[in-house]
Amino acid sequence: MNKKILIIALTAIIVIGIGGAIVYTQINRNITSQKKVQGNSIEAQMAAIKSQREQVSEGYIQKINEITDKQKEQGCIELRDMESTKTVTGEKVIGKEWRVISTEGICGGLQKEKEALSKEMYSKSSQFSAQLDLLTARPELEREKATQAIRDFMAKPDLQLQYIHTRRPSNFNVGIITNQTDNGYTSEDVDGWERKVEVYQQKEYIGNTCEVYEYEVDIRNNDIVQVGIRYPQEDIIENPKKQEECQDSHSLETSLLTLSEIEEIAMGYAQRGVKNFNEIKDKFIYEGSSVNPKAISAHNAWIYENKDYKLPEGLTAELPSKFPTIWSRVSSGGYLIMWLNTTGLFN
Repeated sequence: MNKKILIIALTAIIVIGIGGAIVYTQINRNITSQKKVQGNSIEAQMAAIKSQREQVSEGYIQKINEITDKQKEQGCIELRDMESTKTVTGEKVIGKEWRVISTEGICGGLQKEKEALSKEMYSKSSQFSAQLDLLTARPELEREKATQAIRDFMAKPDLQLQYIHTRRPSNFNVGIITNQTDNGYTSEDVDGWERKVEVYQQKEYIGNTCEVYEYEVDIRNNDIVQVGIRYPQEDIIENPKKQEECQDSHSLETSLLTLSEIEEIAMGYAQRGVKNFNEIKDKFIYEGSSVNPKAISAHNAWIYENKDYKLPEGLTAELPSKFPTIWSRVSSGGYLIMWLNTTGLFN
């Protein structure tokens, strides 16, 4: 009797084990299948968007070419020699290019029509690019960490932000120089040194200007890499100002603060934006810029550069970040003009 019970129990265990293995295998297959479907779905969506973008672009190009033909007929443009330089070899070559020679009368109308179509084509292309970017961007929860990092850096807990796209940092590039001439050089990417940042714009103007802050955030750790002043993209501002209501960036230089007040603001950004601030705070060097009529520096920068840093042999970093660099540039009116922190990008 005991033997029978034991045999039945062992049989049950074996059956359960086999069943569990089958279920586990099936789950793995389902997960793998789901990942493949998801991957294929994204690839299919990207292909569809690219195809649509090409079709729309071809339509605009056809219209632009038709206007170009009319410009030729009316003598608005003529073919001229244009000198250019091949990037890879540095060789100078002469080519032909249509150049505008008249914008009078019908020529002016054709040129305006052409420029409007080009602008519209660029806008449409940007919309398609934004759709492509969203398919490969970080999940929304991850991007929320980036927006929170921006709010903390700016010390504005209610700051509203709009994700724009993901791309390379504006002021950081490490690579191998493959060709150098009097006209420049060619730099090739190196595995392990590619960096990506998410770009955000805030949904409010800076002071009385019609510009906004644009932020670049390292996707690896949500560090604020760069802050600059830009015109907002379309639909960023809910109630945009009319052009005549805008003041230029010089309005950010008033009301005048003392240098110690400006330094406190600049170092506040540095303290919030640099993890090891206390270790390097005494290494920032002051640099003033253009002087206004009241003999106050319009832009005041505190700069840190780690010139002891050495890249691996054969690699070169481009200006303005040839080595780990921090800029905290503040106007005489206390507004942030430029923030740059590439120290983390070198890691």
